[in-house]
Amino acid sequence: MDDNLNNDLITNWLTLTHIQMNVANELEVNLQAKHGLSLKEFYLLLFLSEAPEKKLKLQKLESMVGLSQSAVSRLVSRFEAKGCGALERKACDSDRRSIYTSLTQIGENKLVSAQETFKNTLITAFPEKDVEQLLEQMLRLKQQS
Repeated sequence: MDDNLNNDLITNWLTLTHIQMNVANELEVNLQAKHGLSLKEFYLLLFLSEAPEKKLKLQKLESMVGLSQSAVSRLVSRFEAKGCGALERKACDSDRRSIYTSLTQIGENKLVSAQETFKNTLITAFPEKDVEQLLEQMLRLKQQS
């Protein structure tokens, strides 16, 4: 691969990650301002809402939220400390060492409200044309390599 092609790929990749960071920051700001939720807390509620019986083991949430086990545990603890009643933690009946986190009705209501903000933020903050052009360039560069 020649240096120009390599540099173009790297530049496009960095541009794409920059766009993602900007959109994520905008989501974080809006979710925090309107719902008192961090982006990771929103993801936690979303993944729990999509799970069977609206509950997951902490170990499963690690990979879904993209945090370590201790970070997920702290995230859930901080969420519980808010006292909003959105989550419940329970020991697993079959393995007392495992902990389930489940979504309550309060958590579902909070998620539904936050999803509207999430959607509206994506609509306004996501630079669709820029991303489309960038991906087309990246695909062309990949085909040239």
